[in-house]
Amino acid sequence: MFDQLTIFTPQGQVLFKYNCQGKKFAELQINTFISKIITSPVTQRGSKFNILNITNDSLSKSNVRPFCSMFHVTKQPELYFVITYAEQTIDLDKEAEKTLDLALKLWDSLDLNEEIQSNLKNKQHVDILYGMNEDLSKFDKYLRAKYEESIKFDVVNATNDNVSREASPRVDSLKKNSLHAKNKGNNGGGRKWGRNGMMEETTSSEDVSQLDFSRSSKNKSGIASPESNFDMEFDKNAFGERTDKGEFLIKEIDDLLTSTATANENESQTSSTSQGFVNSTMGFIQRNLIGNKTITESDLRSVLDKLKKKLITKNVAPEAADFLTEQVSNDLLGSKTANWTSVEVTARASLTKALTQILTPGVSVDLLHEIQKKTGKKDNEGKAQPYVFSIVGVNGVGKSTNLSKLAFWLLQNNFKVLIVACDTFRSGAVEQLRVHVENLAQLMDESHIRGSKNKRGKTGNDFVELFESGYGGSDLVTKIAKQAIKYAHDQEFDIVLMDTAGRRHNDPTLMSPLKSFAEQAQPDKIIMVGEALVGTDSVQQAKNFNDAFGKVRNLDFFIISKCDTVGEMLGTMVNMVYATGIPILFVGVGQTYTDLRTLSVKWAVNTLMA
Repeated sequence: MFDQLTIFTPQGQVLFKYNCQGKKFAELQINTFISKIITSPVTQRGSKFNILNITNDSLSKSNVRPFCSMFHVTKQPELYFVITYAEQTIDLDKEAEKTLDLALKLWDSLDLNEEIQSNLKNKQHVDILYGMNEDLSKFDKYLRAKYEESIKFDVVNATNDNVSREASPRVDSLKKNSLHAKNKGNNGGGRKWGRNGMMEETTSSEDVSQLDFSRSSKNKSGIASPESNFDMEFDKNAFGERTDKGEFLIKEIDDLLTSTATANENESQTSSTSQGFVNSTMGFIQRNLIGNKTITESDLRSVLDKLKKKLITKNVAPEAADFLTEQVSNDLLGSKTANWTSVEVTARASLTKALTQILTPGVSVDLLHEIQKKTGKKDNEGKAQPYVFSIVGVNGVGKSTNLSKLAFWLLQNNFKVLIVACDTFRSGAVEQLRVHVENLAQLMDESHIRGSKNKRGKTGNDFVELFESGYGGSDLVTKIAKQAIKYAHDQEFDIVLMDTAGRRHNDPTLMSPLKSFAEQAQPDKIIMVGEALVGTDSVQQAKNFNDAFGKVRNLDFFIISKCDTVGEMLGTMVNMVYATGIPILFVGVGQTYTDLRTLSVKWAVNTLMA
C-alpha cells in the first residue's frame, strides 16, 4: 500500500492529507518532494500522472528513506496531488494511479476547484478554504470509503495472487526452463545474415520443437494436413471496422505490442501540467535554475551521444542514428531551452519530432480509394482493368503470408481477388499459395469444399482464385504475370496480387530480373515486405530493392512483418524509410489473416523513445 496522499498549494499550504495505513503524517516526505521538484526536471510518463523517484543520492544526510512519488498538478487553481510510496513496482504504480484518479474525480465532482477559485478572487477571504469544511469532509469520507472497498481490496488480492502464483508447480517449471536457457548461453538459436548474403539459421535441434505452434492433429501418414493448421475462428472486429460508406478499414496499430501506455495517453494533459509548473511559485524558481539556457555544442555532445546509443539499441542503423542526431543538433544549436526544461529533455523532444517527420508519409497512402478509382473506369467492353500489386522481398520475410493478409482485407471490401503464383523458383511456393486461397475461399463462403475447383476449373471460388503455371526460370515469371493480368481483365477480377520469389538483396544476378519484370507487368503498386527482426541490414535491403527497378520505377510501400517478435526494437522501420524515403503502409503483428495493422507513427515513435 502507498504511504500517503497529500493535496497542497505551491506555497506549501496542505489542503488534504490521508495515510491509508493510519500512521502519522510524514511532513519530511512532502518537504523532500518539494525540494526535489525545484532542483530537478520531472520524469514525464506521457500522461496526466508523473513519477518522481527520490533516491539516496538526492537525500544526502536527511532522515528520510528513499521513496517514489506519483503526482498530478491542476492548472486553475494550481494544486499538487501527490501520492508517496516505498518503491516503484508495477502493483504500487497501479494502486497510486487508481487512487490519484479517484481523488481527482471526487475533487471535481464536489466542485472544490471552483470554490477555491472564488476564494482567491475574493480578497476578503484570506483562507482559500473559507466555507469549504463540509465539502472537504465529504471528500475525505468518500475517498476513504472508495479506497477501502475497491482499490485496497484489489491490491490485497493481487498480492495474494502473486504469492500463490510463485508457489505453483508451473512457475517452478518455467523457472527451471529459464535457468536451462540461460545456461545454454548463445546456443539458443536465431537467424543471421552472413557476409556472403546467405541467411544462416542458428536454431539448435533442441529448440526446433519449441517453435512448432501448429495443431497436433495429423493424418494417417503422420503429416499434419493443411486443414489442421487453419483456424476458422478469429476476431474480425480486431482486424478493422466498416465505415458508413461500407468501406472496410484496417485498424491502426496502437499499444498492442508495447509495454507502456504512451500511445494512448492524452498529450494535452501533459502540456497543461507542464504549463501549470511554469505559472507557479515553484515554476518561477525552476525557470531561473534550469530554463532559458542557450544550447551550445558542448551541451549537446554528451546528450546526443546518449540518444544515439539508445536508438542503436532499438535496431536503428548507425547511419540512420547519425542522421537523426544531426537533425536534432541543427534544430537546437543556438536556441534556448523552455521553462522547466533541461537540455536533455529538449533534445528528446527534438528527436521525437525528427522521428515523426521521417516516418510520416510524404505522399498519399489512401490505397483503398486509388483502387476504387481505377476499378470504377470501364473500357469499351464494359470491363475495368484490374489493380495490380507485386510483392517483393528477401527470403523468409513472409511475402506469401502478408500477401494473403492483404487479400483478406481486399475481400472484406467486396473486391474479386486473383492471386498469382509468380514464385516459380522455391519448392512448395505454389502449394503454399493454394492453401491460402482455399482458406480465404472458405472464409468468404462456408459452403466451399476444400480441394474443389470453381466453374473455371481453378483453385478457389467466385471471390478469390489462384492463377498458376508451375515452376520454371525467370522468363516464365514475366510470362505468367502478363497472362494473369489479361485473365483478370477478361474474368472481371478487381485485384491481382502477384507473389514473387525471395532473393538475396546483395546478389546482382538474382536482383536484375526485377527491372524487366516491372517493365513487362507494370504493377500499380510494388510492395516490399521487410522483416522487423533483420535490424541494421534493412538499410541495404531497402536500397537494393528500390534501385533494382531502375531510375523510372521505385518501390511504393513497405510492409514490416513480424513486429510482434521484437518488442520495442522497431529500428527496422526507421532504417527502411531513411534509406529510401518510401512510406510504411502496413505492419504484420501475427500469423492469422487479421494480424495486419496500418502504421501509427505516434505509436512507433513513442515505442522507440520509451
